[in-house]
Amino acid sequence: MKKKLIKNFPLKLLSLALAIFLWAVVVNVDDPVTSVQFSNVPVEILHPEVVTSKGKTYQIEDETDTVRVTVKAKRSVLHNMSASDIRAYADMKEMSLGSQIPIEVSVPGFEYTEAYSSPRNLQVTIEDEAQNTFPITPTTTGSVRDGYVLGEIKADPEKVKVNGPKSIIERIDKVVAEVDVTGLAEDTVLPSKLVFYDADGKTIDNTLLTLQDLKDETDVSVRVEVRNTKRLRLTFDTSSITAADGYVFTGIETEPTEVQVSGSSDVLKDLDEIEIPAEALNVQNLDSKEEVVVDITPYLPDGVELIDKNAGAVVVTIGIEEEGSRTLEIPTGSIAVNNLQDGLQYSYVSGNNLEIKVQGDQDILDSLELDEGSLSINLVTYKEPGEYDVPVEVKLPAGCSLAEDVVIKVRLEQIDNEETE
Repeated sequence: MKKKLIKNFPLKLLSLALAIFLWAVVVNVDDPVTSVQFSNVPVEILHPEVVTSKGKTYQIEDETDTVRVTVKAKRSVLHNMSASDIRAYADMKEMSLGSQIPIEVSVPGFEYTEAYSSPRNLQVTIEDEAQNTFPITPTTTGSVRDGYVLGEIKADPEKVKVNGPKSIIERIDKVVAEVDVTGLAEDTVLPSKLVFYDADGKTIDNTLLTLQDLKDETDVSVRVEVRNTKRLRLTFDTSSITAADGYVFTGIETEPTEVQVSGSSDVLKDLDEIEIPAEALNVQNLDSKEEVVVDITPYLPDGVELIDKNAGAVVVTIGIEEEGSRTLEIPTGSIAVNNLQDGLQYSYVSGNNLEIKVQGDQDILDSLELDEGSLSINLVTYKEPGEYDVPVEVKLPAGCSLAEDVVIKVRLEQIDNEETE
């Protein structure tokens, strides 16, 4: 039996070795060692206090804060591996040349032959750390609901203290918190996010900035006040206006006659007008028409604001006439036109209004109103295109007459054939 076991022993030993070799080959063919690249692996910074404890800060250059990592291992191992399993880190203690830190790579929990990053070094810039406090400027986009306007807009907090590299801190020109107010119809607090801008209006990357007293750039809100709107007429107390001897005060005209204001619904609901006291028109001994500019802003009720801040300046025209006379301003559109020649069309050169000075009994003049059709022109003798001074016929009630003849400049033009077809 023993002879049979040891018979051809060298051959049997060779066969065993060959079998082991073939098994290794088969295993290696089925699960070979290969390599795979993983992209966008973040680089962890170790021991940053090496820099920060000296009042310095660092900035990662050349986008080396993420790297490509090559891992060499068996195919079956690589099949179960992902970028999140890889740890790439740069230890500040290993910094060389003041700007390069070797990047080390490991894949905990996996058997692998080799792992390395590309690039192999983290590039950093070391500079002084700085701090500054900036006001937060709230801004809005969109429009509130029709019939409403924006009131006060206030950021919370109103300012922010920022730490970071001196070069970045010095670039910051404005810190903005923007919110969308589209469709708002009531006071609202909206979440916002801080955006940093330089003097050219370009956004600044805030990755390396630290916000004091805030968790991050989203830890800010904006209070938005939404106000109702209403149009209010202007009423003036004219009791302090006096005319000189031989003249009479005939009233005022204002431009504008009303203004649009904003305020809370409780304040606006009972308001229909803005009353301007006599002190605003304290004008004495006038002997001719005069224009006065009145600032109505001081006379706005509490809680009411002008929507157009420039609308506070109101032009008041004070009418003054000689006793026994009155000047009427008549729209030129109310003048009847008679006997216009065929093929001609007319327009008025002298504007949209015509002044007519009437004299007579003062009591009649005070209530004088000219009805439509009281003024007319006759174009029967004007047969050619051109500009003409045409007399105006005015029908006046008994006891009144024209203080002077009334003439209006009329332009006559040929009608194009295309217009008549």
